Amino acid sequence: MKQFFIQLNVAIALLLVFSFHCQGADKYTLKYNLEKGKTYKQHSISDMNMTMSVMGQDMKMNMKMDIGINYNVTDQNNGIYDIQMTYQRMKMNMSSLPASFSFDSDSMDNSSDNNNIADVFKSIKETPIDIQLTQQGKVASVKGVDKLVEKINSISNDQSKQIFTQQFSEQTIQKMIEQISSYFPDKPVAINDNWDVDTSLSSNGIDIINKTTLTLKQVANNVATIELAGTLATPEGGATTQINGMDAKISVTGTQTGTIQLDMKTGWFVRSDAILNFTQNIEIMGQTMPQQVEAKTTITAD
Repeated sequence: MKQFFIQLNVAIALLLVFSFHCQGADKYTLKYNLEKGKTYKQHSISDMNMTMSVMGQDMKMNMKMDIGINYNVTDQNNGIYDIQMTYQRMKMNMSSLPASFSFDSDSMDNSSDNNNIADVFKSIKETPIDIQLTQQGKVASVKGVDKLVEKINSISNDQSKQIFTQQFSEQTIQKMIEQISSYFPDKPVAINDNWDVDTSLSSNGIDIINKTTLTLKQVANNVATIELAGTLATPEGGATTQINGMDAKISVTGTQTGTIQLDMKTGWFVRSDAILNFTQNIEIMGQTMPQQVEAKTTITAD
């Protein structure tokens, strides 16, 4: 069961740890203006530290992730972009007993797992996902995830397979894309104007609500700088899931802060830096197991 708790925390951390055009002198219309035939890149580096108490034992875990994704714009029609999304690289290093492991989709020599995870992710690079994305950053459709899942199903370890299947589901991928592109305001904004964006995440049947306030701080050298501050929380009363056939109540509360820099011409991010702090409690069989998590994530366009 201890191993399952660790994997559950990793799954939720992966979910959490895993975004504009000028009009007039004072107001800016922020949206995508992507170019057909061009490939836009996303390189994400995350460093997460977690402390937890599992069955009376205090544990610490560090997880570093390096993910590269390409977005190839194949067409545009009525403000909707047809995009082929492909994973270019996925690298993970997790240090925590008894679940320490690492994998690198580009190098089997840098992978310590015995469950063919690195080999599977190497094959995933050849599997495009078709996405339709609006100029406001909303995902209209996601197709081709079934082919991705087929490859993930070849992971030999059942628990690892379950975690990665959930993280690469159609819903999770849609939420991931919208999470980094849902910050566009619905009207032109001036310097120091702010607007609110509410999004939701889901993992292992657990819904997490992300409420964010964004502020346009600066426009200089064709780059917009936006500050963000937000909260994370499960719905009131928490969420219920199954752990080894037993009902477990999960509650999450936390904060997120950071900055986003966007190319004013295309709306694509130049750089994003975010710090996430949250507390998670698992109640099961009359026991409460708290976890404290801090995650730092940097996303660049190369």
